[in-house]
Amino acid sequence: MKTIHNKIKFCLALVVLFFAFSCEEEDDYEPPYNDFSSLTIWTSFEFDDEEQEIQEIVVNKYVAFNDISRGLLSHEWQIEDGMRYMNGNFTAADTLNYARFVKSGVGKVTSDEAIYVLFDEVGEKNVRLINTYKDSVAESVKVDDVWKVDKTITVTVLEE
Repeated sequence: MKTIHNKIKFCLALVVLFFAFSCEEEDDYEPPYNDFSSLTIWTSFEFDDEEQEIQEIVVNKYVAFNDISRGLLSHEWQIEDGMRYMNGNFTAADTLNYARFVKSGVGKVTSDEAIYVLFDEVGEKNVRLINTYKDSVAESVKVDDVWKVDKTITVTVLEE
């Protein structure tokens, strides 16, 4: 009887040790966010049935652009005439008059990661992104000692 009792205690002790050590959280993983470079751009354009971005907008409406790239050395957005940067302090209820959210005294170039661009004129308009990286990324070319992405997003601005 003593032997069975000792075996049960031993098994119970093993189960307790197993649970104690198997539930221990490991914190050895470090995400490689600072170790690599990537080009990633998000926009608020709608998509068609084949999940292709529709780069069209109605005049006096805006598009959001966000550069969520990694490993950047430098970054800038550029816009043309007929386009203006907006601040992000508007809501869905503000759809009738976006002009009041235009940033005043701002030129055509910004280093903001996320931008909201109001399109004031009908036609083909270009939003340009220029990034440099220490490593090669998609769409980059080597210029001196850095990898450069010079990407233009053409937006068709339509009449209302």
